[in-house]
Amino acid sequence: MKRLKLLLLFLLFTTTYTQAQWEVQLDNNNFTHLDRIFFLDENYGWTIGGATIGDVSPYFYTTNGGEQWYLCDDWMNRMGTDICFVNQDTGFIAASEGIIRKTTNGGQTWTNIQTLATQHVQRLFFVDDNNGWATLDNQTDDFQLLHTTNGGNNWETQQVFTLNTSGLHSLYFLNDSIGYGGGGYFDVENDDSYSNIVKTTNKGDTWENIYLSQNSFYSIDDIFFINNLIGFAVGCKNSINTHLILYTEDGGEDWDEHYLPDLENWYGQTRTASIIYSIEFANDTLGWLTCADEYGSGYVLLTTNGGETWQQQYVNRNLNVPIYDICAVDENNVWAVGGDYIYHNNNADTIIIPAKVENIKRDSIRISPNPTTGIFTINLPNEISTAQINISDITGKEIISTNQYSKIDITKQPQGIYFITLKLNNQIIQTQKIIKL
Repeated sequence: MKRLKLLLLFLLFTTTYTQAQWEVQLDNNNFTHLDRIFFLDENYGWTIGGATIGDVSPYFYTTNGGEQWYLCDDWMNRMGTDICFVNQDTGFIAASEGIIRKTTNGGQTWTNIQTLATQHVQRLFFVDDNNGWATLDNQTDDFQLLHTTNGGNNWETQQVFTLNTSGLHSLYFLNDSIGYGGGGYFDVENDDSYSNIVKTTNKGDTWENIYLSQNSFYSIDDIFFINNLIGFAVGCKNSINTHLILYTEDGGEDWDEHYLPDLENWYGQTRTASIIYSIEFANDTLGWLTCADEYGSGYVLLTTNGGETWQQQYVNRNLNVPIYDICAVDENNVWAVGGDYIYHNNNADTIIIPAKVENIKRDSIRISPNPTTGIFTINLPNEISTAQINISDITGKEIISTNQYSKIDITKQPQGIYFITLKLNNQIIQTQKIIKL
């Protein structure tokens, strides 16, 4: 009966569209905000969110690779900002006010573990069944990390920075000893801000700065290491609203800045990446990152040469909806999440041609009234703010060229058939017929 209830709830949410090898597995129709996703293997996965909007959300889960997604039972009491599992039974949720939730029966029941923290728990990272870390939100305590060595039953505090106006936003551990964090701190006394990448070699007991940028207002949103030496740190240069991607090939001793190519949105317009939210690799050469342009639209970029170059693989057709997180379990199975949507790709090493304006559905552009006695209006999709409109007669002679859509007047033209051509960035979107009575 419980399974039936969850299945009926699932049917309230809809799978919508596909673009090449990417598909939307779930659209939760504004039910909740999702920005974190975690897969244990090709079948078992979980997604949760809220951190990017300063909130918490319930979680969804799947046991068949996302063919069906289920809302957790008693979801009002299972909210959080991050989720991870170390096996099919044991998992954790980052929650509010220093609470970390733990399950040992696959999510049927959860136990709230109150840590010494008073602020919200943000990110979770486990390297095995016993060893895990958690980052914290508002830095009001004299520590920035929580650490467990007994499977999350007890959590100790760890200090990364000496100032409590500081914190870590991203975290990555190679093993139970060596780890990296991305964050920063504000020196109140000297009115200075610093962006940092830090490293530990003793389970987080002590940390050293391996990258420091003063007064830069950089955010380090994610870190990933391919092996002990080669790694990436990604985020945003907030002061100039552009993306940040740092690369190391010596374990973080030195960092070089890389850059992404121009992006192309769903309508063929050129955009630039303003922030990179996440980065993930399936092996030494094949990797993905998620980013957003200056208007907030989400993209997935692919590398097949270990991050030397990146190519756009997917763009979200829903403008102003970022893609926040990505998770790869192997070369063929990759999931991403952002806002209402869960995305999946089972042909993940393929480069596609980005979507063009021809993907606009014909019925999304309406001409009314049609037929007309002379005055009509063209209704465009909300995503298109401006377009060039050319009207020609049946001989091909152009009679009107305008960028005005309402109350177009062909009253003085003779009765007959006319053709309306819409262009965006000098590219024809559509040509439609109108009849003048």
